[in-house]
Amino acid sequence: MFHCNPFTRELFVYSGSTFDGCIALRDIHDKPFFISREDQIFFSVKKIIKGTNGITTEESLMITITSDDEINGEYPFKLNPDQTNALCGDYYYCAYLRFADGDYYQIVPHSLLHASVPHGDIVYSENKNLIYGLVPRVMSEYGYEPMVNEVMELIEEMQDDKKEPAVCIRHIGKADIIMTGSSFDTDQVTSSQLTAQISDMIEYYNAKAPFIAGFFHSSADPAELHYKKALKNAFGSRFIDVEEILKTPVYSEHSKMIISSIAIDLLRQKASADDIRNAFIHHYPECILLDETHFNEKGCYAAARAIVKEINKNVI
Repeated sequence: MFHCNPFTRELFVYSGSTFDGCIALRDIHDKPFFISREDQIFFSVKKIIKGTNGITTEESLMITITSDDEINGEYPFKLNPDQTNALCGDYYYCAYLRFADGDYYQIVPHSLLHASVPHGDIVYSENKNLIYGLVPRVMSEYGYEPMVNEVMELIEEMQDDKKEPAVCIRHIGKADIIMTGSSFDTDQVTSSQLTAQISDMIEYYNAKAPFIAGFFHSSADPAELHYKKALKNAFGSRFIDVEEILKTPVYSEHSKMIISSIAIDLLRQKASADDIRNAFIHHYPECILLDETHFNEKGCYAAARAIVKEINKNVI
């Protein structure tokens, strides 16, 4: 158990800058807690007003955090410059958790937040803005949606160049995911044979919600590009083109400038100059690659997030 109270800590915000925060949830036994898809976390900032009748508060901003924001068991969030620009002086921050069953709890107590104009360089050290939330429940399977982690494990497994078979089907959540792996031999199997093999797997396993993914690095291995096109033509929206999704540039709302890519956004990272350059030329950001034809852990996670988001659009 914690020997000091990590659920109350002072935070400092620089007015007019981006504030990167992160909430980590713990249950009543001090174990990690994950919210389900229908749960919501509300992060609130309240202005401290000192008057003749004592101290009162007035809500300045509130943001909503969902299971889609979860990264490696934590819930990162951002306050954009427009939001922090309106902050100056002393505030309280706190957080609440609304469960899908209707229960509503305060999980972070009112703690001090100080906002001021920055003087000199803005520096945030790692975990400086990590906030712990105490959830008055016990972690259990029903409260944790492990779909992203399961898809990530499948991607990692299928990246093994010696993995057999080279096509795998796995029932995860409400979907049946068929994935091609790195050991796929383009000299032995034609695109029409691969399409037929996947169709047979869908029929054999009586897959009710089949989704196909794979060939994540076809631009680096042109032999795979032909197969990816064949699968897209055969299965339409059931084929999730992870490579296309992750390489998609993200443009500024106020201009036509590229400011990020979907891969970087799914990781909730700030894009570097190299990341933006790679997005412009339709390449992966270097931070998600192990080499030209394999993802590292971040890459597997970003690919899993992309797959789960596409599945959730189509499966009720």
